[in-house]
Amino acid sequence: MTSVMMFAPEMMANYASTAVFAIINLLVSYYILNRFLFQPIMKMLRKRQDEVAAVIQDADLRLREAEEKIATADLRLDQSSREAAELVSSARSQAEIQSESILQDARRESATRLTRADNEINRLRVAMLNNIRDEVADLSVSIASKVIGSAIDAKRQREMVDAFLDEEITKAQKTGSGAVAQSSQNQSGVT
Repeated sequence: MTSVMMFAPEMMANYASTAVFAIINLLVSYYILNRFLFQPIMKMLRKRQDEVAAVIQDADLRLREAEEKIATADLRLDQSSREAAELVSSARSQAEIQSESILQDARRESATRLTRADNEINRLRVAMLNNIRDEVADLSVSIASKVIGSAIDAKRQREMVDAFLDEEITKAQKTGSGAVAQSSQNQSGVT
């Protein structure tokens, strides 16, 4: 008799209404989370991404300027070589010493600027990753505490997020240091 009562029209209507309310509750929760949590986080992440892109673009511009200065120095070197060929033998040796000095200074200056640009990019990248890590960690702790309740304490959640983000930053730094080594090898190949 209980199995018949379980499928009675009143009970089925009760189950259906409960299911409808649960679906409505889920949709309202999704809308609220999307509107007030996920969209602001995504806007913040897009803004950070734009800032990083601007810094990288600025570094690329500085790199191009340094390359233009190297090209200008190379043109000056060529011109000095032609003038040195027209001078007497004693003036020729003096011009070669001077052109070599200019070339070394230009290479040293370009290598210094490239190193500074790479160091600045890496420093800004690390600083922004640290800032993002702190913000994401705080947000994830607050989200986890709201969503899960107090199943995981805030300190343990923060430690887990920090450990994960530290691993990602280490990977990103290893990738960035490989690019710095490659650019320094390219510079040594020019000399």
